[in-house]
Order: sequence, then C-alpha cells, then structure tokens
Amino acid sequence: MELFWETRRLTQAREDHLTCFLAAALEVDPDFRRAYGHRVLDPISTHGVTPAIAAVATQVEFPAERCRPDMLLTLEDGRRIICEHKLDAPETSAPTEDGERLGQLERYLELPGIAFVAYFRTSSAPLAREVLDHGRYLRPADAAHFVWRDLYTALEAGSHDITRWLRRGFDRLGFTPPNPHVGELWPDDTEAVKRNQANFGKLWDAARGSLEAAYRITVGRRCELYFSPLGPSSVASAHASPLAQGGTLLRCRFEPSSGRADSVFRSLEAAARSLPVSPEIVATKAANGAPAIDLLVSLREVLGTAGDPAQQATRLKLQVVPLLEAMAPDAPSAPADAREP
Repeated sequence: MELFWETRRLTQAREDHLTCFLAAALEVDPDFRRAYGHRVLDPISTHGVTPAIAAVATQVEFPAERCRPDMLLTLEDGRRIICEHKLDAPETSAPTEDGERLGQLERYLELPGIAFVAYFRTSSAPLAREVLDHGRYLRPADAAHFVWRDLYTALEAGSHDITRWLRRGFDRLGFTPPNPHVGELWPDDTEAVKRNQANFGKLWDAARGSLEAAYRITVGRRCELYFSPLGPSSVASAHASPLAQGGTLLRCRFEPSSGRADSVFRSLEAAARSLPVSPEIVATKAANGAPAIDLLVSLREVLGTAGDPAQQATRLKLQVVPLLEAMAPDAPSAPADAREP
C-alpha cells in the first residue's frame, strides 16, 4: 500500500497533506534528511559543510504576527528556517498594522528568530524583487524558488517506507525530472525547448493514425493535439498536451456537449480503468468557463524508460487513444479533406 496516495484522496487540504508527509519523512529517514539538506541548505553551507537538520515542525504559529508557515526546520546550530509550500495556489497577502498589504514571503522574512525562508511550488512563478534580494531568502542559485521536483533525487536516496510512499506520490503527480529521452518541454522561450517540443510532436503519429477517422486533428505549440469530433458526439472537443504543470504531466481534456458532463465523466472513468497508467480524473472548467474533465498522469510514468521513439509513440498511443475512442462519434460525417494531414 502507498499511504501517501491512498490518503491524499481523502482530503482537499492537499498542501497540508504533502507538508505532513514531507515532515514525517524528514523525521524518520536520516538518508533522506541528509539528501534534502544538501539540496536545500547547500547555499548556506559553511566551509563546504552543509547544516544538519535537528528538528522539524509543521504549521507553527506566530500569533503576534498572525503567521502560520507550513514547515519550520531547526538546524543543529540553532538557526530556524521557514519552508512555505504551494501546489497551484498563489502566494497570499495580508494587511499590516498600517494598512499595507504584504505577501506571505515578505511577512515571513521579517519574523523574529528566523534565519532564512525557502519557497516551494509546483512550477515557476515570478516573485517580488523585495523577496529575491532579501538577505534571508533561501533559493537555488539558478531559480527564483524551489520546485517540488528539486526534491526527487533526495527522495530516491531515502530508505524508509514513508519516503518511498512520498516518492511514488511525486511520480504520480509529475514532480519528477525531465524524461532524459525527451528533455525540457517548458517554458518554450528557448530554441532548445522548442526543438524538444517539435520532436515530441512526432511521437503522436501512432495515436493520430488511430483517431483521424473520428476526429479532425490539429496541432498547437508543436506538441499539443486538438480533437474535433467528425460527427455527433457527447464531447464538443478534446485536447491532449504534454505541457501541463511545466511539462511534467500529460493532460487529456474533454469538453462535454451541453448537458453531457456527468455521462462523459462516467464514460471516461470506465475507459481509464484499461489504461497502462491510472490517471487522476478532475472535473474543472475550460478557458471559456464551460465544464471540462481533465485526466492527468505523469509524463515520466507514461513514457517509462523507453528510449526508442517508436516505443514512446506506442506508450502514448496506449495511454490516450482509448479515452478518445470512448468519446468518438458513432458515424463520422466529415469528408476526408476536412482533416488536417
């Protein structure tokens, strides 16, 4: 049993849930604690020696300042470090005594007795210059803040069951390094990443060949597929993208036809049972506010260790095609020349 994943579905407080498991792993697994220290605390090492973590606490109250950071690390030398944890939520703000609004990180940086503040997110986000330039702000040398996948190698070094459960959760959530045979897919602000996206786009050929009789298929951002049914269907459109969560999750999104959201959800749940990697199914909203259903799965888990493009294309096909086949129109009606080559 993998308790991190099994208990995650029981709560909506996902950030607190992740924090509690992370703190527990730091408490019980000395191998993980050392590796975590090297990944997070090396920027404040002295004479090449990484500070050691002596104690871990969660949701520590600072009543006078009305603050409650997610996790507090106490080092063996007595210094205390706040770790603020976010998934998709933005940094919150609160008013000061003089009415000015300050973000969480700015307030935490001014807390008494705190040596440093570190910030963890699912993907990159811009931060105020007042935070980035603050002498107590702890961050990687090449980034504005830590992201969850920064901890993946440290989790691999752990040896306790709690650490193993947490690492498997990171696998399923896509908090993983880029697949070595694919590379970084986001952000696409460099030619190297654009090439990676274009190369990934070629892996869709096997899936497209299986679906082009039922859908008009178009390509976006070099590696995303958009599907329009060629006949009456319970979905208005669908979308498959490897760019979710900074290029770590494969997302299949379906926008149900009017009044069909519940039946589409049930059909996708049934189809998902046959997939090689079980996805997380989430009812959400499309950009236009219409109901949508997302099926999210770690891209790294879908591709596995397959290094051959043909193998990768097959694994993508097996993960995505059954979902679109379940939603395909019974009798496609558009002529062949309406489909994108």
